Amino acid sequence: MKKILLTYLCFLWLLAGCFEKANFAVSEGGKSGSVTRFTTYQGYMYVLNLNEVQTYSLVNPSKPLLVHTLSTDYGLETINIYDNTIFLGSTTSLYILDITDPAAPALLSKTDRLFELSRRCDPVVVKENYAYSTIKTIENICGSISSISALIVYDISDKTQPIVLNTYDLEIPNGLGYKDNYLFICDEGSDYLEVFDISDPAQLVKTSLGVPILDPIDLIIDGNRMFVATKTDFQIFDVSDMNNIRRIGKIDR
Repeated sequence: MKKILLTYLCFLWLLAGCFEKANFAVSEGGKSGSVTRFTTYQGYMYVLNLNEVQTYSLVNPSKPLLVHTLSTDYGLETINIYDNTIFLGSTTSLYILDITDPAAPALLSKTDRLFELSRRCDPVVVKENYAYSTIKTIENICGSISSISALIVYDISDKTQPIVLNTYDLEIPNGLGYKDNYLFICDEGSDYLEVFDISDPAQLVKTSLGVPILDPIDLIIDGNRMFVATKTDFQIFDVSDMNNIRRIGKIDR
């Protein structure tokens, strides 16, 4: 057990940034959580401000050089890179950027949310021609708290015209990730790690494979290991057998 914890400690520290607002991410061989605000790719670093994407050259890593700025609407929150493409989650939209030229990201498309879902977009993960994004709204109504939250599935076969395939109600979803044909979602509202079968992206199936976990924030899946960051600890799961997801370690923060 101790060997497992030490071997994967580096991945767990990446998750720590997710709920400490550091929002650290890596690529090019590294692993990152889905709740991230900056990442690296082919010698460049992409950093989100609330209304722009800043690109820095890392030719001299000790002195990153700002080489490009792309303005967006207000409310950028998360960034993910997949297949030479940047996917941004914002409070109102899913942005898709082309990085064929990594020094100058170019806008391919922007998808506006439905009004009732247009408060906050959390992370986005991508598999093949589909993007999966969790959104949540928590607001004070007449002195009480209500939430409007969901998983949105997009068809991104044409990255210039993403199409919403379906939405699935959740409570307070946070980070997400997938292994094979299973999508894992940290649902803080239900204190549960939800698992969806995404074999048919047009019609997901919510499974009974999920596990209870208090205040899950983000996750990383690395082979047959899944690392989940909560508000109080890091938890490690064995996901080699989806019918028997086992907690195999924990590190308190």
